Amino acid sequence: MGLTTSKQELNPLDYPAIWISEPTMFSDFQTTKFPTEPQHKPVELKDSALWDEFAASMNVPVSKLNQYIGWMYIMYLVVLVMCLLIGIGGQILWVQILTFPIILMNLAGHFYIVKRNQRLDQEIGTIIQAYETRFLPHNIQLEYVTKWTDFCKPRHQRAMRVVLFGPVPNQERPNLSDDVA
Repeated sequence: MGLTTSKQELNPLDYPAIWISEPTMFSDFQTTKFPTEPQHKPVELKDSALWDEFAASMNVPVSKLNQYIGWMYIMYLVVLVMCLLIGIGGQILWVQILTFPIILMNLAGHFYIVKRNQRLDQEIGTIIQAYETRFLPHNIQLEYVTKWTDFCKPRHQRAMRVVLFGPVPNQERPNLSDDVA
């Protein structure tokens, strides 16, 4: 499954979107900030104050996603070095004693980061729900879509998170006219 196929699965109608976590190789190495610049604002949204408020509230949980992932990669490197030392000098007792606890700490750290990210995903979903009614008059329907954010996932798949800015279906569009029929 290629990257474009995965992106198309999350945004099949190609709505304007802001990707929080993209399925790229090095996306885990950097902390993500929700873009606050006006060029990322949906074209239909004319209220800059609403965008600034929305982006600021989204930036709080988004910037915490994968916050400690760098330490995990350092621990992976330590495990690799320890395993190489066991292979080279299998008789070194301290290497054998330390390898198993380091592997357990690595798994526990990975589990902690995934669970923390899932709580942050719920927080982001709550923010989306809170702003949904404020975006409806601008003909924008907010949606937060995630994929591969669990502990177990297919090999080589990266977590994907995206905020979609789709059009409001006609039956949900609020009546903004002052005319009384």
